[in-house]
Amino acid sequence: MFPNPKQLQKPTTRQQGFTLLEVLVALAILAIALASVVKVSANQSLNAEHLRDKTMAHWVAMNQLTQIQVSRSWPPQGTSTGKSEMGLREWHWKSKITNTQDNRVRQVEISVFRNSDDDASVTRLVSFIGQPF
Repeated sequence: MFPNPKQLQKPTTRQQGFTLLEVLVALAILAIALASVVKVSANQSLNAEHLRDKTMAHWVAMNQLTQIQVSRSWPPQGTSTGKSEMGLREWHWKSKITNTQDNRVRQVEISVFRNSDDDASVTRLVSFIGQPF
């Protein structure tokens, strides 16, 4: 007799797992996501460093302004330079004192630099000081 056609067919077994294409697509998605995370982390680090430097430089400028304000003498016009340590780093500052339209008031501009030969300041502080009585 003729064999039963169902007996001639090989039993079909369902294979478990992922195809190569599925694995490659998943890896591509993961690589794009990880690259984005690395880029965001790098930008975050740069932003934190910039804010730290800006804050430290502002404190240096505020300290110089405070020293001018607490001195009992009328600050002379002109430019002076110096350096201060803040946050385990040496900062270079330049103060420029000029007259205003009112002779009893002077403008004080303090710029803070990372290095003495830098052209661009990290921060700049402008204030006005009245003549002491």
